[in-house]
Amino acid sequence: MRSPFSEFISRLFPKLLTNYPTKRWRSRLVGLIFRALPTVFAIIIIIPLLSLGFLQTIEFWAYNSFTNWRGDRPWDERVIIIAIDDKSLSEIGRFPWTRNLYVQLIQKLEQTEASIVGFDILWPEASLADQQLAAAISRYQKVVLAMAWDKSGQPLLPIAPINNVSLAVGHILKREDTDGVVRQVDLQIKNIPTFAVSVLQAYDFISASNTLLPELDQTLTINWTKRVKDMPQISFSDVIDGKIPASTFRNKIVLVGVTASGVDDLVTPLDRNPPASGVHLHAMVLQNLLQKNSFGVAKPVNVWSIALLGSLIIGLIFPRQNLWTGTISAFVLSGLWLIISFVAFKANYLIEIAVPILMFLLTGFAIALQERWQIQRSLKIADSQLQYESTHDHLTGLYNRTLIETRLQNLLHPQDVTSQRGYSRNLIAIFWINLDRFKTINDTFGHPVANLILVAVGQCLSNSIPSNASVARFGGAEFVILLEKLGDQQEAIAIADQIQAILQDPFTINDHEIKVEANIGIKFHQINNIDNPDSPEIISPEILLRDADTAMFYAKKLGNSCNKVFDTSMRERVLKRLKLEKDLRKAVALCQSAPSNQEDQEFLIYYQPILSLSDMEIVGLEALIRWKHPERGLISPIQFIPLAEETGLIIPIGDWIMRNACLQVKSWQQRFPKAKDITISVNLSPKQLTQNDVLEKCLSILQETQLSSEYLKIELTESSIMENPDFAISILNQMRQAGIKIYIDDFGTGYSSLAYLHEFPFDGLKIDRSFVNNIHKNSNGMEILQAIISLAHSVKAHIVAEGIENLAQLNYLQDLLSEEGDGQGFFLFRPLDVAAIEAIFQTT
Repeated sequence: MRSPFSEFISRLFPKLLTNYPTKRWRSRLVGLIFRALPTVFAIIIIIPLLSLGFLQTIEFWAYNSFTNWRGDRPWDERVIIIAIDDKSLSEIGRFPWTRNLYVQLIQKLEQTEASIVGFDILWPEASLADQQLAAAISRYQKVVLAMAWDKSGQPLLPIAPINNVSLAVGHILKREDTDGVVRQVDLQIKNIPTFAVSVLQAYDFISASNTLLPELDQTLTINWTKRVKDMPQISFSDVIDGKIPASTFRNKIVLVGVTASGVDDLVTPLDRNPPASGVHLHAMVLQNLLQKNSFGVAKPVNVWSIALLGSLIIGLIFPRQNLWTGTISAFVLSGLWLIISFVAFKANYLIEIAVPILMFLLTGFAIALQERWQIQRSLKIADSQLQYESTHDHLTGLYNRTLIETRLQNLLHPQDVTSQRGYSRNLIAIFWINLDRFKTINDTFGHPVANLILVAVGQCLSNSIPSNASVARFGGAEFVILLEKLGDQQEAIAIADQIQAILQDPFTINDHEIKVEANIGIKFHQINNIDNPDSPEIISPEILLRDADTAMFYAKKLGNSCNKVFDTSMRERVLKRLKLEKDLRKAVALCQSAPSNQEDQEFLIYYQPILSLSDMEIVGLEALIRWKHPERGLISPIQFIPLAEETGLIIPIGDWIMRNACLQVKSWQQRFPKAKDITISVNLSPKQLTQNDVLEKCLSILQETQLSSEYLKIELTESSIMENPDFAISILNQMRQAGIKIYIDDFGTGYSSLAYLHEFPFDGLKIDRSFVNNIHKNSNGMEILQAIISLAHSVKAHIVAEGIENLAQLNYLQDLLSEEGDGQGFFLFRPLDVAAIEAIFQTT
């Protein structure tokens, strides 16, 4: 069954998929596309989230967390801060201060040999002390000033006297992200570099060094390596008061700015409360530039490429052994990416984590959904398959017994009674169809060909019935057809005749033309029979099917390709047969459970003497079974032996006869002188001959009864040998080697007696009674008998003539067989019970 997705892909790319030479490549392509769908799903979800800025929060968290996990890094000792802190404000006064204080600071720093001084303070307005400040800056010549822009975009430059004497000017604008944290700085705005860059350029100019700066037309991603409290900073008031040694500022870059609370607050990843200030920011930017440890940022295209690659690896390469494999893989890959990003962060390289991790997790989530859908779909398919298999035959695809019984049940007992009221007559018919000689086809051509025959027959039956009919296979070579809403019985009979006509044509299977014949049993039933609505008979699907099977059984008795309609007399005969089978099984069970207790046995053995035609002495006995039924009295073997053969009960019955007959003969040999050389003939059924342990059973019985093997004669028919000639000949040869005599019973009636006579291992022939009875009826009877005797002489076989019923037959056989044959028949002795045989042996 193809999935809806496969159908969609087939319709979307019909040419692409049909150009492949096999369906294998198409299946692979569809499978790859299906496994890549989680990646497509992840992209569809991520793109709008990215465009709306939702992923930025994750990046902010990663930046802050990585900074804190890594902790402080070494500070560049060349940078020092003179802080206008809370202590300075408390000693000097409220900010802003007069410019005389800055003049004093510059004068102090002139004596320290500081490399450069940068003031992170705006002086855009005139003051009385501007000239003094300008003069101090002019003398020092190592001062960098700050500037900014107002809300209208106008520059806030230091006033001209001061600006003109400064070494450089840099802007102090800061860029805050949406969470208030400063992570980037513009290296240049309107051709004015940021304050830290201006300070560094001035430092390079003064110290004749050459610091490699990044391109100024881009932003700098700040690497916050130090907490504010750990940055080297000195209170402004302490410097003015001369409390700081001059060596503290020697060759240092000094940044002067406000750090007092509430004046110039900003948030860093390391410091939120207390906050940092602008001078801290510029000190950190200067630190990054001096140590070249600002963050390098991975290009988005590279990040996306890695995210897509990882997502495809999860979807296409990783195994999907269970529902959680994709999700676990996504979490593992996300954790690995987080670790890699942190390691890169420690190496001053910033990699986005939101897109890859979200891509991995969404892919894993989509795979979980996909696998869940697949499992549910597989369960539905499995459920549908189980439902199909529970109602269909696996070989032919036809319905099976379960579905036919369900439909019959619905017809007999409809859920919607009102739907049946519109039908005054609703006749149904059940065909039970059995293929004749199917075992022969199976044995001759093998199971594969036989299975193809069943499929072909099932197709023929499906094509031969109306659309409202149902055809099913009940196993083996048996089919059932349910016809509904028939007009009359002739309509169904016509369909049965049509089926027989179609089956007359041979089937061609693997270059073999095989003819199939079938017998059809037909059962009719009138649903909602308004003529007799209160019928006491309980009708069920099982009963209807049983009646159709019974009708088929009787059709089989009529010959090949016959139809038979069920009538109640058939059921009575079947019930009688079932009762007989039940009683027969009981009788067999008794003989198996208590073989030595003769009083409880229902089976009896009668013995018919076999006489030598030369002196008319008894030379042997044939064991013949009788059934003493507790209710019906003595039952002839003609009535129950065929049933025993059909049910397989003949095997335990045959074993019981041989054991008891051998035991009885051994007893007679020991008790009566006349019986010391008597032999016992036991019939071996075709079923017994096919058993692998038949020889072992015979030898075991002889050993158990202590009867010599030369006194046991096995009688079997030619047809029983011909069922499996090779096996039979092998077993019979072993019996002869053990000393057991083999006689062919009813000789002359077999279809292959003359052709296979020279191959059969046997010691004697029993001429069938039909030839003996025809001795004086016509000349042909005598000639045939003489030919059989001549044939027996040619192969040195002993002869026993059966069915001697009058003196004329006896005299003729005595003359014909001379001293080399035996006779058996009602004229000589009828089958006798044990007491009668013992009475004969007691006579002198």
